[in-house]
Amino acid sequence: MTSQTPTPKGFALVLAGVAIALTGSIAALVTGDRQLMGIAAVGFAMQFAGWVRNGRRNGGAR
Repeated sequence: MTSQTPTPKGFALVLAGVAIALTGSIAALVTGDRQLMGIAAVGFAMQFAGWVRNGRRNGGAR
């Protein structure tokens, strides 16, 4: 019997969301442009979706 190692499907989405959220929030802080926080909000939403997807793949286990 070969046991397959589970690969986290949503983890890539989490990492991309973190990168986008961090970039958007730092850019908004540096430039003072509050509209850039919209980019950060998209990143936070991607991160949340990634964690949900990863949790569903694990059957709800953390």
